[in-house]
Order: sequence, then structure tokens, then C-alpha cells
Amino acid sequence: MDGFARLGTHLLPPVAWTLLTPIAVVLAATSDLVWPSLLTLAGSALVTLAMGWVTEHGFGFRISPHTSPESGAVTVLALTFGPVMLLGGLLVAWGCWARVRLREDTLAEATAGVLVGILVGGLGWIGLVFFLFS
Repeated sequence: MDGFARLGTHLLPPVAWTLLTPIAVVLAATSDLVWPSLLTLAGSALVTLAMGWVTEHGFGFRISPHTSPESGAVTVLALTFGPVMLLGGLLVAWGCWARVRLREDTLAEATAGVLVGILVGGLGWIGLVFFLFS
């Protein structure tokens, strides 16, 4: 069981981003959203990591740097391209379980990472919509 958890925590983030970026490019190419969606994905990842750093150093509470960017990316993709992208939530759940199982994050840290990712991804998507239609 620990081998499956290690796979989830060490291999999942780079594989998820390797899969999410081409999916965003291919789907966005059909709707002229290539650059805005990639910028939103990258921006949400950077903002979630920055928020994690600020909360850890400013407030002493650590937000998981593994769960926040992935959940933000899944949120952006689901809002942009439809609910089928919510299947990426399974990868996020696997990553959360793995981080907690291996005691690399507490349940609170992993959950906070997911919530921050959803918040930032949603705000990033709202920013994308505002940018495109203003």
C-alpha cells in the first residue's frame, strides 16, 4: 500500500501537469482559448504556491504544495471545458490520500491545499472570463 502512496505523491504531480497542459492546448485550440487557458493554468499554480508560502511563513500553517496546484488546475479545466475534466479530481484525491498516508502532510494541510486550489482556480477562471469578455 505504501508503494501505491509513494507513486501518488512523487509521480502524480509531474504526470498530472504533463497530461493537463496538452489537454488544455488541444481542447482550447478548438475554441481559441489556447493562450488564455494556459496562462490561467500557470497563474493559478503560481498563486496557490505563493499562498502556501505566505500562510506557512506568515501564520505558521502549512498548505500542501502538492494538492493546491493540482486542484486549481482541475478547477480551471472543469470550468473552461466542462464537467468531464472533474475526473482529474480523482488524481487530486489520490495525491491527498498519498500525502496523508505517508505522513508528508496532515489531513488539514492536504485539505487546505485542495480548498485553496479550488478558490484560486475559480478566481482565475473568473479573471479569464472577465478578460475575454471585457
